[in-house]
Amino acid sequence: MKDTSWLLSVPIAHRGLHDNKTLPENSMGAFENAVSHGYGIEFDVYLTLDGKLIIHHDMTLQRSCGKKIKAYKINSDRLQDYKLMNTDYSIPLLSDLLNLVQGKVPLILEIKATNRVNSTCSAVYETIKDYNGNISIESFDNRIVDWWHKNHPEYVLGQLYSTINFYRAIQRRLKQYRKVDFLAVGVKNLKEDYFRAVKAECPEKLIINWTVRTDEQLQDALEYADNYIFESNIKVDEYITPPSLTH
Repeated sequence: MKDTSWLLSVPIAHRGLHDNKTLPENSMGAFENAVSHGYGIEFDVYLTLDGKLIIHHDMTLQRSCGKKIKAYKINSDRLQDYKLMNTDYSIPLLSDLLNLVQGKVPLILEIKATNRVNSTCSAVYETIKDYNGNISIESFDNRIVDWWHKNHPEYVLGQLYSTINFYRAIQRRLKQYRKVDFLAVGVKNLKEDYFRAVKAECPEKLIINWTVRTDEQLQDALEYADNYIFESNIKVDEYITPPSLTH
């Protein structure tokens, strides 16, 4: 049996503890902020053209850096050219984050959907295999989940369930819950009977709720999920403040 208790130890900061003003999402500043406050970190990775793993959420750099280029089509030697949200922070490498955290807080690594499943997953494994800390893998892409289930079942693994009914139905038909340790469920779908049924059948399967932004969503997460991924934003009044670590 894999130890998954560490996934429940603290709330998880969505793309780091950021404000998208002075601390952009998925930046080293946001990660440092999360570590200093003791929160876990959820983040996203892509494989670049030159075979490096960068941390970035969107498929393109348009929103984050104002560049009309796909994240997986850049080269790592140009990362300093891509400044995040008009700050001095640049797109970081996965290795930068691992060197920063060094096991201090839990990590949830989302591998973005890709047609380069084997090369991307292999690169992630080679980068994290000697990491001395708690790290889990998750993805929306069932092919990526299947790769880790088959090739490295020793890692804590999660299936991200789409908020789109069509894709969520596919994930259910494939019975992805049988292959993973946790189900990452969006706030709009948390109370669906399907996830309650899975939890009743397999109580060891953890439910991680994303992305909690309001007090109402927080209360639902505390009632229906085993842990949650949260996001705060000082520019939006209804967003929660970073939650107490006593939850």
